[in-house]
This record gives sequence, C-alpha cells and structure tokens, in this order.
Amino acid sequence: MLAGVLAVHGVASASIDERELGRRFYLEARSELPLIDDPAVQEYVERIGRRIVDQLGPQPFDYHFYVVQEPVLNAFAVPGGYVFVFSGLLARVKTDDELAGVLAHEIGHAHAHHVTRLESQTAPWTVASLLGMLLSVVNPVLGMGAMAAAQAVQLRYSRDFEQEADYLGLRYMSEAGFDPHALGSFFKELLIEQRLNPAGVPPYMLSHPLTEDRIANIDSNIKAQKLSTPKGRPAAAPDLGEVRAVARAIAEPTEVVVAEYKRQADAKPGDPERQLELGRVYQTVGQLEAARAALENARPLGTRVDRPLGAVYQALKRPADAKPALERYLKEHPDDGWSHLQLGKALADSGDDAGALREYQRAVSLDGDLDEAHRLMGLSLGRKGQEAEGFYQLAVASRLRGEVEQAYSHFQRTLKLVPDDSPRHKEVEEALAELRPIVAERERQRMERQRRRGIGLGVTRRGAIPG
Repeated sequence: MLAGVLAVHGVASASIDERELGRRFYLEARSELPLIDDPAVQEYVERIGRRIVDQLGPQPFDYHFYVVQEPVLNAFAVPGGYVFVFSGLLARVKTDDELAGVLAHEIGHAHAHHVTRLESQTAPWTVASLLGMLLSVVNPVLGMGAMAAAQAVQLRYSRDFEQEADYLGLRYMSEAGFDPHALGSFFKELLIEQRLNPAGVPPYMLSHPLTEDRIANIDSNIKAQKLSTPKGRPAAAPDLGEVRAVARAIAEPTEVVVAEYKRQADAKPGDPERQLELGRVYQTVGQLEAARAALENARPLGTRVDRPLGAVYQALKRPADAKPALERYLKEHPDDGWSHLQLGKALADSGDDAGALREYQRAVSLDGDLDEAHRLMGLSLGRKGQEAEGFYQLAVASRLRGEVEQAYSHFQRTLKLVPDDSPRHKEVEEALAELRPIVAERERQRMERQRRRGIGLGVTRRGAIPG
C-alpha cells in the first residue's frame, strides 16, 4: 500500500477537470445543502482545515470548507477541494484533533483524486455519472436526475482508497501539529455506535466503511510513520466549546440542549464561558431575549462576546445597542466581513442607509461568500438607481444560495444594463455560460416529471372508465 500511496501522491490530476466538477457539484447541490453561516463555526472549521492544507504544498486547486446544517453524522470531500462537514459530526467532536482527523482524511481523498479514479465495472466514469454519484450523497433523487440514464451508484470508497486516505490524513494532520491518534479513537467510537445501533448507521460509515482491521491499520500506520502526539499544546481551542454549543443546538432536540446548557450555567453563574455557550444555544434556537440576557452575563470575556451580542441586539431591532457592540468588535477584528454585515443591518434599522451600504460593500470585499451582504447591497444600490450593479449583486446572492434559476434571471437582466465593452459584461457572460446547462437540465427534469405525472393521471382516468 505504501508504494501505491507514494506513486499517487505526486500524480497530476485525473483527466476529468476536478475544479470544474467540484464547482458544478457546488452549484447543483447548494440548494440541497443548507450551510451554516455562523462565523464562529465557519472560522473554526476553516482554521483547522487550512492548517492541514498548508502542509500539502502547491495544489492544482483551492480548498473550500463548509458546514452543512444537518443533524446527521457525516462528512465528505468533492473533487476540486470542496470539503463538507455536517453539524451532527461537529457536535460530536471533543477535541480539535478529532475534527482535524476527519478533515485530513477527507483532504486525503481529494488530494489523491479518489473520486475521479473510481471506475465502473465496465467503463471509466463520465462527468455526468461522477456528478450523479456525488449528488446522490446529498439527495438520491437529485443524483439520479444528474446521472440521466447512467446506473445509480452511491459514493462508497474502496478499502484501498480508505487506507490510502487514512495514511495520507495521518501524515498531514501530524505535520500540522495535531495528534494522529485522534483519528483512530474517533473511528472507534463510530464503530461502537454502529454495533449498538445497526439500524441507524451514521451516513459517514456508509461512504467510509469502518472495520476493526482498518482501525488496527491506522494504529500500525502511526507506528510505521513514527508519528506522535505533539507536546505542550491544548487538545481544544478556546472557541471549541462555543462551536459545539451551536452545532448541538442545530443537531439535537432544542429542549434537551437548552436544559443541559442552562444547568451548566446555573451551576457556575460566575463563569462567563458557560454564559457565552448558553447564550449561543439560545441564539441558535431563536430564543433571542434569553440569548441577550446570557450574553450580557458573559461580558467579562471582552470583545469576544460583542459579535454574537451585537447580532442578537440587531435581530431584536435594537440598533442603538447593536452598533456600539459591533464597532467594539470590529475595532479589534476589522477584517470580519460577517460583523460588517451585521453593523450594516443595524445602521439600516437606524435610518442610516448610506452607512449601511458602505458596511455591506466592506462585508462583500472581505468575504465574497456572504450571500446576505450581496443581497442587501443589491437592494440598496437598486434604490439608489444603480440598477445594473444592483441586479448583479442580487444574482451573486442567488447563486450563493443555490437559487440557480433566479441567479440566471438576474444575470440576464444585468447583461442588458452593463456596457458591452466593460469587464462586468464579460464576467456576467461567463456566469451565464456556467449556469446555462444547469438551468436547462433542471427544466428538462421538470418537464419529464410533468410528463410522467400526466401519463399516470391518464392511466388512472382510463382505468376509471367503465368497460
């Protein structure tokens, strides 16, 4: 296996353009993948993922990390460096090392081009069949539509690919300063869970089959590569407690999570960390007044609490309180696009439309993935009479949310309004070209469903006619 790993490690990308395949998957599946935009959660996963990617050296594509708002225990990687972690898995990790192990394993799959190296029993995969297989991880119906006449196949890595991803992942996470033993220990927990509840096998184990032999191989690989637990470092970052509180509030029953975190906070009322975690749970489940009270009790933590507290004030339509809290946070973290977005919304609520637009523009310049910032910026520009740029920002917002048809429509409106010789015109043409086949395929699928329903209704009516 080691010889195979070393042979693949330096191999160029497979013949299929992985960047294009990953991008197409993202555009097609985005509407089926409700992503968490909570900044603490996203920053935490991104930070750990980036530490691992930094060990890879030059790459043929960029890596992107997303957290899916679903309670299931799952994670997967898509060709082109798109890595998805589900909130159910994030709620389970107890240390940075456990999450690093999962991310490193998924990065190992992407870095070794495993999906594009998969082959059917009779012929190599086509782009359509690969896309369908990937989409089937998210939605079996969506996957079948993309595969058209291709055979339905679920993403399930072979034993060799799993061992290869384990081998690479262990090395990557160790080089990034994480404990490699965490990967095996986390997989052991999943294997125990599978045995205790065979009917409720976590989705992660369906695409990444686990056995005792595989876990034993992980331990052997650690010894063979002479990997060890780094010394003099905490097992968890200070913000992991906050991140797990948000993830658990999404993944577990509201009443159970609220009761547990309230009990912990009541046991130590002077502990600001417990107040922060309780406040974040309340905020996530939409109990905003309770969130405000708990977060105000966490003020001894300094500006760290100002971001969620400012957002709660904004959601409660208290711009006079939201503005100073967010400004305090931004004074220390001026590059936080999400906080600029919240400040813009607070300024808009207070009647400062010009100030709000400036904050939306800052948010977009700092974080181009903030769909809400693009949307609000587009509406603000439209009210100012800047229709072309307004429709463009609305188009980008729709594309980020996975509303492909809406994005296509807005880009069409934009194209009619921008000068033919402008850079924006060329950019919009490229966006339309990228979305056009997806829109056409979705329309074809809708027509096919309507046709089948019509046939079914026709059969029913004919069957109802006497003799």
